[in-house]
Amino acid sequence: MHLTFSLAPELPQPAGLEELLDNATASAEPLVQQLIAHSLPGGKRLRPALVAITAGFYPADPAEVTRVAAAVELIHLASLVHDDVLDNAATRRSRPALHRLCGAVPAVLTGDYLFATAFGLLADTKKGILRIITRAIRTMCEGEIQELSVVNFCEEAYFAHIAKKTAALIDVACQSGGILCGMKRTQLVRLSRYGTHLGCAFQVVDDLLDLAGRSELLGKPCLQDLSQGILTLPVLHFLEVSPRAGQWKEKLRRGGLTADQGRELVAQARELGCLEYAGQAAQKQVRLAQEALEGLPAGKARDSLAMVAQKVLFPLHLLDHTGPAQAGAQPEQAASPPVPALQQ
Repeated sequence: MHLTFSLAPELPQPAGLEELLDNATASAEPLVQQLIAHSLPGGKRLRPALVAITAGFYPADPAEVTRVAAAVELIHLASLVHDDVLDNAATRRSRPALHRLCGAVPAVLTGDYLFATAFGLLADTKKGILRIITRAIRTMCEGEIQELSVVNFCEEAYFAHIAKKTAALIDVACQSGGILCGMKRTQLVRLSRYGTHLGCAFQVVDDLLDLAGRSELLGKPCLQDLSQGILTLPVLHFLEVSPRAGQWKEKLRRGGLTADQGRELVAQARELGCLEYAGQAAQKQVRLAQEALEGLPAGKARDSLAMVAQKVLFPLHLLDHTGPAQAGAQPEQAASPPVPALQQ
């Protein structure tokens, strides 16, 4: 994900996180070290911060919190390296994507190295955290495969997809912190729901930014989803309400759109209120995330989680929603992600 704002300065990071990331990934092989050095920097470190925040509801072992947080971040970084290869992405965080520098094979192996390092950090972790994290990785892979296999993509399929591809690791980061501090099952279920809705909100906003953001702020070219024929929420809604939906569906079936076609679609989607529709859907996901926090102990940890959810919506103020919402379901009636039960 390439969101245009930084949460990092406002989020508590586990003590010694960066040092552990550097030490855990260190290699005597110079080329490996170069590839890792390109992959580690940057990013908001959102997932390790969520581990730290949720572990703060009750006392927890700081060293164990840092170890789990580092493992979750390494899994996230590995997934980004692999995603960039799958998508043939040109950039990542305003820099060339790793595979553009070294080729697909070294990049995939670098992702594997990061995964292996994460599992090493989790090997001695107690309380079943390794089990729920490996299940989250499987879920993420299922989401990627699902995107390839779904023929008639719709809003319901979209939310099921992003709940797996994007939200699964955010969900498990929240659960992991809660497990480390000894939270009850009912509380862990609330953290799981919070993480799922938070992750879905992130993805909807990210999809909006790809359509109507500014490439110099995103650190990547815009309209990449349309160029690859990927149907995101605002585009799916556009295909429901546009009088020219049939023509656009035919163009999309032939493959990705050209830059000019993409700009034309975005202009029409804006006029029909499709960007506004997706923005309201993101707001709904944030509201559901915040509602999931009800019943958790009041205090700094819960306040921090509520703040993170609200910050997800900040980039919406950078988008131009000029057209009123038109025909079609309103976001309140639109599909929503399936919220998973607590993973055992």
